[in-house]
Amino acid sequence: MRITMMAIGSRGDVQPLVALGAGLLQAGHQVRLAAGDEFEGLVAGADLEFVPLGFNIQAIMQQHTDFFRFAHDITDSVLKACDGKEDAIVATLLGVSTCQVARERGIPFFYVVPLPSLCTQDFPNPMFPPFSLGRAYNRWTFNMANGFFARSYEYARCLFQEPRPPYLFCFSSHVVPRPSDWGEHAHVTGYWFLDHPVDWQPPRDLVDFLDAGPPPVCIGFGSMLDGHPKRVTDTVLDALARSKQRGVLVKGWGGLSQADLPSDVLMVDTVPFDWLFPRVAVAVHHGGAGTTSMALRAGIPSVVVPFGLDQPFWGRRVKSLGVGLGPIPLKRLTAERLSAAITVAATDEQMRVRAADLGARIRAEDGVGNAVRIIEQVIG
Repeated sequence: MRITMMAIGSRGDVQPLVALGAGLLQAGHQVRLAAGDEFEGLVAGADLEFVPLGFNIQAIMQQHTDFFRFAHDITDSVLKACDGKEDAIVATLLGVSTCQVARERGIPFFYVVPLPSLCTQDFPNPMFPPFSLGRAYNRWTFNMANGFFARSYEYARCLFQEPRPPYLFCFSSHVVPRPSDWGEHAHVTGYWFLDHPVDWQPPRDLVDFLDAGPPPVCIGFGSMLDGHPKRVTDTVLDALARSKQRGVLVKGWGGLSQADLPSDVLMVDTVPFDWLFPRVAVAVHHGGAGTTSMALRAGIPSVVVPFGLDQPFWGRRVKSLGVGLGPIPLKRLTAERLSAAITVAATDEQMRVRAADLGARIRAEDGVGNAVRIIEQVIG
C-alpha cells in the first residue's frame, strides 16, 4: 500500500515517524514522508521517499511566536505534499489539515500523538495545571483544549468528527497507562525509536572524553530557543561544578551557547541520544516527549527543565515514576537548584534501580511493530 506521512515539526516530531516509516517499508508498503527541508538526510537514511515542504522548519519557527499562525502559514505546503495516490495518510499535529483530504477521498487518516491528549477523567489535559479537583475538572480541561484548538485552527475540527480517526499514541503504557474511558479509536502502541545509522561514528573527542573518567551528566534542551543562551550555559556550568560532575553539553537549536569550558565539560553540536544516553549517568533536558523517551529507554534518571507546552507534564511523569525529581521550570532555574537535583539523580541508588528497570521494560516493547499492525488492520 502507498502511505503518505506528514512529519511536520522539529526533529522530535520527525524522528518517530521516520522510525514508523521504516517499519512500514519493511512490511512491504510504499512510504512517502513529508518534512522540513533540513530532514532530507534523516529520511533518505531510512530509504524512504522524501517530500520536501519547501522551507526549513527551524528557520520558519523562529519567525513565529503564535503556534496557530504558524500552522495556518504552512497549511498550503502541507496539503500540496499529498499526491492523491496514497491509500492512507499518517500525520502529526501540524499535518492535521490532511485529515479532511483523507475524508473527502475515503481513505484512512491516522493521527500521531506523542502525549495523552484525548479526553479522560483520569487526569487533566497535559497542557493544564495538575490540580486535584476530580474527574469533572479533568474532563473540562480536555473539552476546553479541544474547543480552543478547533476554533484556532479550523482544519483540526476533522479530528473531532465522527467517526473519529484512529489515534496512534506513540508512548509506552509503562509511562502513561491507557485510560479505561478511551474509545476503541485510541491505540497506545509504545514508543517509536529510530536508532542511529550503523555506519555513524561518534566524534573522536567525545569518545576520548567519555573514556577519560566516570559517566558524565548530559545536558541539552533540544529545539527549545532561549533568548539568553549564555546565561543558561553559565548556570549549567556552575551547577556541574557545585555537584562535582563531568558534563556533556548538547548545543541543540539554541538552549545552550559555546563558552569557555572547563576541562571536565565538553560541548557537542548534536549526537544520537540512543548512543549517548546509555553512556551517561544523568540526562538533564527540557522534557520534550522524544528526549524523555530516550532517557527512559536508556534506563537513566532525568532532571527536567521544562520551557513550556507539554514538557511540565513529562517532568511530572518522570517524578511520579520515581526516575527523577520534580521539574525545574526554566524561569526558576538556578545553579543551586540544578546542582541539588543532579546530585540526587547521580547518587540515589534506588532511583537508579527504578530507572534501569523501567528502561528494560520499555526496550522490550515493539512500538513500531504494534503501530504497523494497527495501520494494516484499519486499511484492510
